[in-house]
Amino acid sequence: MYVGPLEYDRIISLNVGLESIMDFGWSFIRPISKGVLYALKKMHTVIPNYGFVLIVFAFLIKLIVYPLTKKSYQSMSAMQAVAPEVNDLREKYKSNPTKLNQATMELYKKRGVNPQGGCLPMLLQMPLLFALFQVFRTTIELRAEPFVWWITDLSSYDPFFVLPILNAGLMYYSQKMMPVTPSNDPTQQQMQSAMKFMPLMIAAMFSVFPAGFVLYFTIQSLITVIQQALSFRKAGISLKSV
Repeated sequence: MYVGPLEYDRIISLNVGLESIMDFGWSFIRPISKGVLYALKKMHTVIPNYGFVLIVFAFLIKLIVYPLTKKSYQSMSAMQAVAPEVNDLREKYKSNPTKLNQATMELYKKRGVNPQGGCLPMLLQMPLLFALFQVFRTTIELRAEPFVWWITDLSSYDPFFVLPILNAGLMYYSQKMMPVTPSNDPTQQQMQSAMKFMPLMIAAMFSVFPAGFVLYFTIQSLITVIQQALSFRKAGISLKSV
């Protein structure tokens, strides 16, 4: 029998396989979760507040994925450039979806556009987000760790929902900054309308998530907004007004 905190280093030192009871996620997530926990604890030896550790960690992750993020924004710029031609194709082949798809793919290939390029950085970060969430809900290290003012426990939800609301506002602002791509396609118009409600859905989800996890995601959203503004301005893309 073991009675004590689920502190990974403590229970692994017992050398009886007890660490297997700790839920670090699916098999391919577990190494990432353990790596995240190790990194946070090492940073905590230098930075005494785990909230600021998470802020620095968010900046470091953004720095690591910056080359991919840069390509993502370049892909968005390229998509914006060919948008008028894509709309012309939609009008020309509106009664022939198969021909429209073929012509659109040929146009993308000709202009060197990757329509999936904007999703790659987020997809690559998803395992890290899952791992971070598991670390918060499984380990004892962040239990009852304060950040600032109203956040007295980073492993529990934000009691005043400030971080979920702030994150939703940043997501909304990021959407409003996106280049305008007019479309006559009803399906795409429906998708664009549905995306407007995404910040509210995320805010509702984050209202019960650990405050530390939401803090990390909010800092990521803030950096994304800044990167978008700088990248689009450099590319000469007109942004939607907010």
